[in-house]
Parts: sequence; structure tokens; C-alpha cells
Amino acid sequence: MNENRNESEFDLARLFFMYISSKLNFQHFLFFCVFVTFDVGDAVTAAMMIESNGIGVNYNMIVQIVFMNYGLAGLIAAKLCFIIIPLFLASLVIKRSYWLINGILVALVIFGLMAIQANLARLAGLAFMSPMEINLLYLKVLFILSLAGMIMDSYSTYSANQRFSIK
Repeated sequence: MNENRNESEFDLARLFFMYISSKLNFQHFLFFCVFVTFDVGDAVTAAMMIESNGIGVNYNMIVQIVFMNYGLAGLIAAKLCFIIIPLFLASLVIKRSYWLINGILVALVIFGLMAIQANLARLAGLAFMSPMEINLLYLKVLFILSLAGMIMDSYSTYSANQRFSIK
């Protein structure tokens, strides 16, 4: 009897993971990557840097104010509320912007990785990219990927309309 109970628990867990995996797509994976790199990773390494070197080492005034008033949890929540959730809502509302949103998400992952690297290098006392260089590179990547996303979205909309047009 004990074996049947363990077997049914395993089956329930397997069914749950099969259901979840059937509902996830590439964009959900990108949202998770943005959450891990840009939101949590950057916030944690920035908090470590601020704790060890003082509040002035972070060049972003908004991050300084949020961290001083609300700490690490507030910093993670602020990034979540002002960046990730609006992008997620935009992806739900505007169905024809799949690749545009994906381009923005990939740019945020790259930005998060660059910020984590710069924060860790600053902590280790190594040379690191300046915030201005990171921001300019992010804007360039964001422009290129969002433009490519808009082109892909317009092409997919155009080709879908051509399939259903009457000849």
C-alpha cells in the first residue's frame, strides 16, 4: 500500500510538470531569464557592492533611494513592478508584438549580465565597464533587437494576412 501512495504522488508531480511545460513558451523562458539576471542578479550584486563600499558607489540615483529606504527586497520589487510586469502585460495585451517583446527581453538579459559582471568586478577591485558604457551598449542592443523584432512581427502579420486573402 505504501508503494501505491508514493507512485500516485510521483504521477501527480509528473502530471503537474507536464501541464506546466505544455503552457510555457520561449517568451516565458526569456521572462524568467530577465527576472534572474536583470532583476535579482543585478539587485543582489548591487546590494553587495553598496554594503561593502557605501551607497555612493552605485551611480543610479533611483537605485540609491530605493535601496536606502526599502533595502534589497524593495530594489527587487521596484525592478519587478516598473520593468518586468509592464512588459509582461504588454505581451498579453498586444498579441502582434511577440518578437518585439522578445528582443526587449534579450536586451534586458544582456544588460543584466553586464551589470552583474560590473558589480562583481567592482567588488573584487578589478577593472569594469563604466555605467555610461553599459547603458550605451544596452541602448544599441535594444534598438537593434527591437527593430528586428518589429520587422519579424510585421512580416508574420503580413504573411498571415496573405494566407487568408481571397484571390
